[in-house]
Amino acid sequence: MPNFLIAIFVFLVVYLVAAMPFGYWLGLAFGKDLTKLGSKSTGATNALRVLGKWQAIVVLILDIAKGLVPVALVEINFHEVIPKSSWTFLFLSMLPIIAHAKSIYIGFKGGKSSATGLGVLLALNPIAAIITVIIWISTVKISKYSSLGSIVCIPLVPLWLWLFHEPLSVISFGIIAFIYIVLIKHRTNITRLIAGTEPKVGESLKG
Repeated sequence: MPNFLIAIFVFLVVYLVAAMPFGYWLGLAFGKDLTKLGSKSTGATNALRVLGKWQAIVVLILDIAKGLVPVALVEINFHEVIPKSSWTFLFLSMLPIIAHAKSIYIGFKGGKSSATGLGVLLALNPIAAIITVIIWISTVKISKYSSLGSIVCIPLVPLWLWLFHEPLSVISFGIIAFIYIVLIKHRTNITRLIAGTEPKVGESLKG
């Protein structure tokens, strides 16, 4: 099979796996539709707000896994077809983030992709991912705002990737992920933070 057909097949599988809306499905199991409640996101933060703590932990783990596992498996099994230094790999690394935010299973709705992006980062550079998690936890612990944790830690990802001598394709992943997750997906959170109306961890979204 030609390499470009293999790549297309890999992309399709990665999208279908990463698009699985675990938060949405878990919410339905409890009779609640996360796409209509709270922030209307299917991620762990809204799961905490709408469902509860243990449900949020389950969603967080699964959302991280669907970014980590597909990218890691492709790195191991298809590195000759999609080498890490290629721009094709950049597209591959962004695919789980897009798939989570635009899930085909629920009408191209989804979450803000922070956890799934962390999963991808774990596959690309575990040390950079650990640093990112530490910054996120520290920010959230001090501020009590989950969104602020993402807004603070994600822009620093390209710096860590550069310091660890990752190829330009991987550093570019960090830059594009920052633009997409923070500036696009978190723009309403930024507006609420500035206005002082952003809910803290576990609080209900007002208005």
